[in-house]
Amino acid sequence: MSHLVHHQSTTPTPGIDPELIRDNRAASKADETKRALLKNWSLFESWCDAQGVSALPATADVVEAFLLYLADHHSSRKRNSSATTKGLKTASVCQALWAVNARHRMAGFPPPGDTIQVKTALAGIKRRKGSRKKQQEPLTIEHIRRIRFPSTLKGKRDKAILLLGFAGCFRRSELVALKAEDVRNSAMGIRIFLERSKTDQEGEGSWVHINAAVQFTEFCPVIALREWLDAAGINRGVIFRSLTKGKTPRIGEKLSAVSVDATVKWAARECGLDPKNYGGHSLRAGSATFLSERGKTPTLIAKHGRWKSLDMVLTYCRGETARELHGVY
Repeated sequence: MSHLVHHQSTTPTPGIDPELIRDNRAASKADETKRALLKNWSLFESWCDAQGVSALPATADVVEAFLLYLADHHSSRKRNSSATTKGLKTASVCQALWAVNARHRMAGFPPPGDTIQVKTALAGIKRRKGSRKKQQEPLTIEHIRRIRFPSTLKGKRDKAILLLGFAGCFRRSELVALKAEDVRNSAMGIRIFLERSKTDQEGEGSWVHINAAVQFTEFCPVIALREWLDAAGINRGVIFRSLTKGKTPRIGEKLSAVSVDATVKWAARECGLDPKNYGGHSLRAGSATFLSERGKTPTLIAKHGRWKSLDMVLTYCRGETARELHGVY
């Protein structure tokens, strides 16, 4: 993946190891960003090869044709499904264009997406196909309290994932990166140092406060976390890890963000909900929704969830307008 963040220039820098330069450039982007860039750029390169045209640099004509191909002809298959669909959603088309633009910038070429021709093409796709973003449904503590967690190692881990993810308003990437040595006791429960987040790409870090439950202590995030750490024997390194199957599961490496999605979908199914509408982001959406329903201000929710924009917070305050207007006419 790291080759995608290299510039075309091969001029050696005096006194600096070229490998250090490559590694430092690779570190400028988060792993998920690099994966998205690699996936979409590879798709563009393959398409260009099939058409016999240049991918780098690419003309506006080529990029316009590529976007139309993605929007109307590219075949895709949903995870765990054999059915294929033609044409990608607008958000996926936009991400592909982002990758093409980013790769051109890295190579020192002007991004094709800045041309009027490509902007017009994208606007046409948005008008034809719509640009509504699919939002995962919120999963709140009220849902989690319905679940009967098994007293197994996996049951303790999954319970801690769900309760901590909800209480800390964590993103998937944040949740799987948490470390045991970064957990501290506090007057209200615990606080966890978050080394990096989506809105903190420079790695300044921040403390996330997790309050112990006053009611329903059997669903306390602090207790659930301690029970998992004790049962797994984890006192250093990442908190949430994979488990082998069987009667005596072994603890593996860092849990993936996809595994968090699977855990949330399992929880939704246990609650009698449609798992297709839920995923890792449901915990974060659930936290913001739950706090909003209890009258907490958008400023407080933004601070707790590490949002930089109040506009983003307001998108999670679902149903608030209807509740506030109830009975006025």
